[in-house]
Amino acid sequence: MGEISRRGFLSAAAVGAATVMGAGALSACSPASATDGKTSEASGSVSSGNQVSTWRQAPDPITDIAETYECDVLVIGLGHAGCAAFRAAAEAGAKVCALHEAKEDALTFRGGGQIGHINSAFLEGRGVPNVDVVEFMNDWQVRSNNRSNPGLVMNYAKNCGPCFDWLFPNLTDEQKESIEIRSFIEGAPFKKELSGVKTWVGTAMMGDYINDALMNCIEAGIDAGGKVYYGTKACQLVTDDQGAVTGAVGEGPDGYVRVNAAKGVIVTTGGFGANADMCADLLYEINERMGPDDEITAMMDSDGTGIQMGYWAGGRIDPCIGTMDGAYWYPTDQPVDLLGATAALWINADGKRYSNEGFGSTELQAMPGAWQPSGEIATVFDSNVEELIKAQPFGHMAIDYSSGDFSAIHAVMEKAYAGKEKGSADDADAKKDGAGGDAKTADDIVGAMSASTVFAADDFKTLGTYLGYTGAALDSFVETIEHYNELCAAGADTDFGKDPSLMIGLTQPPYYGYKGTKKVGVIMVTCGGLLVDAEGRVLDENYHPVSGLYAAGNASGGRFGWQYFTSIAGQSLSMAETMGMLTGRAAAQQ
Repeated sequence: MGEISRRGFLSAAAVGAATVMGAGALSACSPASATDGKTSEASGSVSSGNQVSTWRQAPDPITDIAETYECDVLVIGLGHAGCAAFRAAAEAGAKVCALHEAKEDALTFRGGGQIGHINSAFLEGRGVPNVDVVEFMNDWQVRSNNRSNPGLVMNYAKNCGPCFDWLFPNLTDEQKESIEIRSFIEGAPFKKELSGVKTWVGTAMMGDYINDALMNCIEAGIDAGGKVYYGTKACQLVTDDQGAVTGAVGEGPDGYVRVNAAKGVIVTTGGFGANADMCADLLYEINERMGPDDEITAMMDSDGTGIQMGYWAGGRIDPCIGTMDGAYWYPTDQPVDLLGATAALWINADGKRYSNEGFGSTELQAMPGAWQPSGEIATVFDSNVEELIKAQPFGHMAIDYSSGDFSAIHAVMEKAYAGKEKGSADDADAKKDGAGGDAKTADDIVGAMSASTVFAADDFKTLGTYLGYTGAALDSFVETIEHYNELCAAGADTDFGKDPSLMIGLTQPPYYGYKGTKKVGVIMVTCGGLLVDAEGRVLDENYHPVSGLYAAGNASGGRFGWQYFTSIAGQSLSMAETMGMLTGRAAAQQ
């Protein structure tokens, strides 16, 4: 094993959207497909009608093995969950091996380095109050309609803080002080509750520190005697006559290898967003909501191999699989857009308000956008933008105003007002057939407008015209704002139930707005897979643990229910790391 160097992590911003692959992309590990059309007997949803999705068809067992290795615990996939599991199992005394598809010099870690968690010594040392784990867990279950595994969620709540401290044990005091905690203002509220849903401060912006921590996990496991087989894609799990998982087969540079695992196999291979067959079979809500011009695309997801292997070995698929993005849509996407998750007024293509724009947090408030009429949806607000931003919940896409500096936002607003029909777009962006330049009609303006182009006007009708509304839709646009102002003045949203603290009217001109075209099906990653119990053990068709099989991270289910959400931004990474740590320990102790 060569020396492991430190590498840059792969952030979401660095990954372009990739159209999902067909099922044929997963056939590389299979020497032959099952010819009788049989499928795994494990339970889980199937495609409509009598057709069985092709990914469910287990391939023939691979028998042409070039080399066999022995270990106690095998980890498949070295992402956030896998690295934590690898280290934790080794520290618990197990002989650990890992299979990782990428070559060693191509090892990267997905995610932007935001670790959302509660009750770490780090947060406490910075003045962030501890969170009641019962309150935290119950809020999680409310969000998931109690479809998340409550024992698993409680294990996460109790251990995410200690896991954070475990991952970053050697930070100096100077380094700790340099780490930004999103939206934290000492002495200000660190919890908000809107529509019965809570959000907390607790996002540590770790940057390169997370990359270092995950590499340290690998190094710690190797120092304890572990082995990593890079460039080796896991293909199938191995089971004994009683159905217990005893190892796995992978395809490496020199052929197929078999790794026997005396205590257990932990699947941490990520989701399945890059597999078209699995997406068509399992992402029911997105498939039902997509329009004729929509398709499922994944920005940074995996091909579902690990989930498939677990299913073929008798594991049950969680029937409730959420995604980051894809099933919902909202006209705010900070930092691309100006206001992020701020609960401003949203107006659809017909000029109508359609929802409580401040329902809980971003992922929940965005759900009604998916079933709005095709076209663009506008965010509209006035000059009192600072009050609006300060009223937002904590969470993903929320603007961090803890510095008190709103100058960048005001600069865009000033540019928008000066630009008139061109808005905040630069001259280079104002094409001949669009905003500015030779634009003659509202359609021309919309043709060149991007989601980040802000428009401003001294009256609602002119603003609506700049945004592309015409005819009856323009009349409705104006009437909607006037009616919304009446609700705000009354202090009660009798239309959609928005929290009174968010009912901030548009009363201070100039007025501002921007729009985005509704799009369903563009996902970052899938957030469900093999159904697991509170300890991360994969469950079979009778909801009993499959002996020797564990899953964590986006290969596992039981975490979010139908819809991914966060009460603290960065909880997906935190949960992957925490449950990876816990499953590593659990497998090692078998």
